[in-house]
Formats: sequence, structure tokens, C-alpha cells
Amino acid sequence: MKKPARVDSGERKGARGVRRAGNGATQPTPQERREAGAFLPFRPYVKASLDLALLGLIAEMPEVSGYDIVKTFGLSMAHYWHAHQTQIYPTLERMEELGLIKSRKIAQRNRPHKRIYTIRPSGERLLIEWLESGFEGINLKHPPLLRCRFLGNLGPDGAIDALKEEREAWGRHLNAYRQIERDHFAGGKSYGDVNSMFSWFTLKRGIDWMKENIAWCEWALAEIERNRALFPAENMKTGLPPLIPFDPVKYRRLVNEDLEAGMKRYNRRKARERERAAQSAAAEGRAAT
Repeated sequence: MKKPARVDSGERKGARGVRRAGNGATQPTPQERREAGAFLPFRPYVKASLDLALLGLIAEMPEVSGYDIVKTFGLSMAHYWHAHQTQIYPTLERMEELGLIKSRKIAQRNRPHKRIYTIRPSGERLLIEWLESGFEGINLKHPPLLRCRFLGNLGPDGAIDALKEEREAWGRHLNAYRQIERDHFAGGKSYGDVNSMFSWFTLKRGIDWMKENIAWCEWALAEIERNRALFPAENMKTGLPPLIPFDPVKYRRLVNEDLEAGMKRYNRRKARERERAAQSAAAEGRAAT
């Protein structure tokens, strides 16, 4: 895990959110900076991280258990920030060691003890520093689009099968998000509090994104059907026929055979290098005597 961004220990918050430096000088509030035109493009940003996501959840749910953090993460954040509980619990422990949060155990009758978490002032400062920083943007890694870039190698029918599979996957995500919408947000028609409202904002973005992905798949499928003549009968680079009909078992066996043959070649080369090194060391030893 990356260490969280550094927090200036000499800075503390004054009245009405004004930041006061350690030397007593006042810093302008976010509203004053906006009015002065200080929020310009490309201003420095703090990189988003799991630490900051957890700080945000703990800040809005004081004395929250690790179980509830994991549950809330899955309900309200999984559609835009992936993290497994095997990541969350170690991160919480490290954040406590860094003094960003504190925890205490609560005994429960006939149940395992639970640990509840509260944010500390240093964690609040780090959270606010991130929220007030510039727009980070995204360094996108989109596996379905990367695969799409090379679907021509499967031929038209293979590409169609791949995109239909993707469309179905987006549909499953959409159904899951719609269920969260029905269960927790009343279709966005009412909010329990301000945090619930912003949580709904992110869920709606996920719903809209899934609908857009499904529409894109429909468009791409129609384009493939309309342009079947573009697909060569053979792969122009390798001279091989398209990989469809695709046999997963057979293809996996061929891949494993290729990998095994490559590993054998690698091991033989390394063995020759070790043998030459040993011979050279022995020759140097004899020369020294």
C-alpha cells in the first residue's frame, strides 16, 4: 500500500474552515479562493487511494465497525472503486499505526468482539486536503476495451460472441445497481442526509454508465454485421484461420504446451550460464594458486 500524502503538522483549522498556518497567518477558505479565481486548470491534486476512501467512510460514520465498512464499501462504492476485505482490514491497521484513525474493541455476548473505528484530527486534515485538491482525472485501464481493440482476430462471429458476452455482463451489473437503488435510495427521490445524496450521485453515474455500455455493445454488434466483408478469411499477419470456432480446452492445452516449452528453453539456457560461470570461477581459482 502506498503511504498517504503528507500532512503539514503545522497547519490547523480555524473558525469557519479558514486554514491557519503554524506561524499564525491565515489561509483563504475554498470559497475565497474560488472567488479569486484560484481554482485554475491543472492545479496540484492529491492522488486518490483506498486510505482516503476509508477515511471518508469513517468520517461520515463515527464509531463504525470493520464489518460495516466492508459492507458499505460494497454497497456504495464497488461500482467505481474496487477493494476486497483482504485489502481493507490491513489498510485500517496501517492507518491506525499512522495515527489517522483510532479503534477500540467492544465485547459482544455470544459473538466475537468487534473493533470500531473513529477518525482522528490528522485523518480529517488528510481527507480535507484531498477533497480541496485539484481534479485528478483518471489513468484508465479498461480490460474490455483492450480486448475489443483486437477482436478482429476472432472473425466476425467470434467478435459477435465476445461482445454479446460483454453486453450480458454489463446487464448483470446494471441489475445489481438497480437493486441497490430500490433498496436504499427510493429511486433518488429522497435522501436521508447529505452523505446519502452524494452516495446516490455516484450510484446514478454507475447506472448511467452501464446503460451506456449496453447501448455501445448494441451499436458495435450492428457495425460488425454491417461490415462482415472487412474480415479476412485468414489472419493477414500469421496466415492462420480465425480462432473461431474456439475450443477453450484445446486452446488452453496449446497455450500450456507453449509455455512449458518456453520454460524448458529458459531453464536450459540458465543451466548453461551457470555451468560457464562455474567453469570460469574454477579456472580463476586454479590460476590464483
